[in-house]
Amino acid sequence: MLVPIYGVEKYIEQCAISLFSQTYKDLEYIFVNDCTPDNSIYILEEVLENYPERRKQTKIISHQTNRGLGASRKTALAASTGEYIFNVDSDDYIPLNAVEKLVEVQRRTDADIVSGAFQYLTTEGIFIEKQPYLLDKVHTLKLLLTQNTILNNIWGRLIRKSLYTDNNIDSIEGVNMAEDYGLTTRLVCAAKNIAYTNDIVYIYRQGSASSTFGEIMNPRHVISILKANDAVIRFVQTYDKEKEYLFAMETGMLNTYYMGITAGFSKKQISDICFYEPNSVLFKLMHLLFANKPAKKLLRLSYLTTKWFYKRKLHFPY
Repeated sequence: MLVPIYGVEKYIEQCAISLFSQTYKDLEYIFVNDCTPDNSIYILEEVLENYPERRKQTKIISHQTNRGLGASRKTALAASTGEYIFNVDSDDYIPLNAVEKLVEVQRRTDADIVSGAFQYLTTEGIFIEKQPYLLDKVHTLKLLLTQNTILNNIWGRLIRKSLYTDNNIDSIEGVNMAEDYGLTTRLVCAAKNIAYTNDIVYIYRQGSASSTFGEIMNPRHVISILKANDAVIRFVQTYDKEKEYLFAMETGMLNTYYMGITAGFSKKQISDICFYEPNSVLFKLMHLLFANKPAKKLLRLSYLTTKWFYKRKLHFPY
């Protein structure tokens, strides 16, 4: 279990209890203290005292300076020794049988990635259940690449570690916004097969604003998003020899350009961070049209329209 920690003293106790109380016993816990300014680590240590059987399974690693979510996940992954990875955000928590349920599915299917149902916990204390879309690897990757279509969360998934190590996939230091998209999309691309369970394996706390994701979108965040997209594009292009995912990727890039232009970036500034050369005639034309800010509304409309038609083509009803 990989758990970055920053500014979560209100939530870390519940998170840690849920992790240490897992019915599945063969676990490794790696917490990364990213120079949290509060009492999160002290509270974590207090909780751990009540689980002496977990002490030898637990590592708490401290950064010397605050390096962000991407770097924290990178540090945790490098320190892990298990065959599978399970990411948890330290302001969330998981049901006591979450790992057991995911492992049962993995053993039955030999899947590289196993995802489960989860619950949103709203700021009003209401739980909203979300079941996974039971899609194969190809459809999952296409819908991820179109962006804002299916969830790209890295948390709540049991992931074979060799997907990271054999394919040179890792978090990118400095990429704290869209970090999940950059990781999950590449991991799904590298996976041979994926599987699901309808059991709830994660509780996601909405509106906790515990880390960089609680901040308002600004140019620094857009740079992070562009870097995440650049990593995805480079990886998928290397993998996709038959260009099966080309249309999905080009559709998603319309959204990427829209976010960049909306944040005040020029087309050149966007391309300097996330270079992409369109392949199809349709997207080459769009690429030329969207060279300036006045085209922003047209760009947004083109993205939404193209995505709608593509979802229909894929028979994705949502």
